[in-house]
Amino acid sequence: MSSLDAMVTGTERSGDPGSPGRVLGVSGIAHSFGQRVALAGVSFDVVPGVITGLLGPNGAGKTTLLRILLGVLDADRGTVTYDSRAVRAEDRRRWGYMPQDRGLYPAMPVGEQVVYFGRLHGLSRREATSRARAVLEEFDLGDRWGDRSDELSGGMQQRLQLATSLVHAPEVIVLDEPFAGLDPVAVANLSETLRCHAHDGKTILFSSHQLDLVQDLCEDIVMVDHGRTVLEGSVAVLRATTGERQLRLHVRTPARDWLQPFPGVAVVSDQVDELRLALPPEVDALDVLDAARSAGTVVDFGLDLPTLSHLFLRAVGGPVGRQGAA
Repeated sequence: MSSLDAMVTGTERSGDPGSPGRVLGVSGIAHSFGQRVALAGVSFDVVPGVITGLLGPNGAGKTTLLRILLGVLDADRGTVTYDSRAVRAEDRRRWGYMPQDRGLYPAMPVGEQVVYFGRLHGLSRREATSRARAVLEEFDLGDRWGDRSDELSGGMQQRLQLATSLVHAPEVIVLDEPFAGLDPVAVANLSETLRCHAHDGKTILFSSHQLDLVQDLCEDIVMVDHGRTVLEGSVAVLRATTGERQLRLHVRTPARDWLQPFPGVAVVSDQVDELRLALPPEVDALDVLDAARSAGTVVDFGLDLPTLSHLFLRAVGGPVGRQGAA
C-alpha cells in the first residue's frame, strides 16, 4: 500500500446504536397501485442513535414506504415492527413525520400552527406553546410567531414543516425529502439538528434522492430502486468493501492522454474543477498522480472511497465510468 493509499478512511462506526429493543423494523413490505408495483418486498431495520437514509431516485418507492410506516397506507403484504412487536397506533402517536408535500395551513399563524400540531400529539396547551417557541428558535423562526404561513419563503415553510414534526419531541423521526428547498446554511443546521437527536438515542429515518448530500450525515443507508432493496448497511462498510479506490484530481490541462498507460483506470466523472478516477487494486495511485503531474499542474488531489452515487449506479447497473482516456 502506497502512502497515498493510507489516506483512505477506515470503516469503524462512530454512532451508538442504542437499545436494540426500540428498533424500527421493516420486513417484506410490498404494495401495488393497480398494475403498478411500488414496493416488492423491502426489508431493513432502523436502530436508535444512528441516522438511517432511505435513498433512491424519484419514483423508487420511498414515499410509499414511509406512508406505510406511518399507517397512511396499508401494505399488501409484509410487517412493520417497533420494540420487537407489531407497531401500534399509540406508537405512531409518539412519532414525528414530515411529508414530502407540505401539510401546512396557509392562513394559520406560524406559532399557532406549531402549537396545534403539538396538541395533536397529546401535549397540553402550555407544554405545546413552550415547545413551539423552543423549536421555532431552533429553526430561526422565532421572530415569525405571528406571521401567516403562506407569507413565508419556500425555505422557511420547509423549516416550519420540520418544526411541526419535532414539536412533541418524538422518539421516532421520519422525514420525507427534508432537504428539498433548503439553502446550504439551512441544510447544515438541519443536519446538526438530526445529529443531536440521534445522539439523544432517537430513531431517525429520512428519504432523499440527493445521494451525495447525505453521504456524510447517514451512518446506515437503504437504497431502493423500482421498489426493491439494492443496497443496505453501514455507509462506511459499503464504501470500503468494494475493493475500489477513487483518485480525485484537479489537473490544469484539458487533455487526458496521460491516462492511456493505465487501461484499467475508469473515469468516474470529469468536471471543470475535478477529475475522479476509479483505480483497480493493481494500479498504484502514486503512478497515476505522477502521470498527471507530468501532463500539467495538479492543483489538488486526494484518494477517496467510492461515493454513494457511484455505489448506487453500480448496484442498479447504471454507467459508473468509462475506461482509459476521456
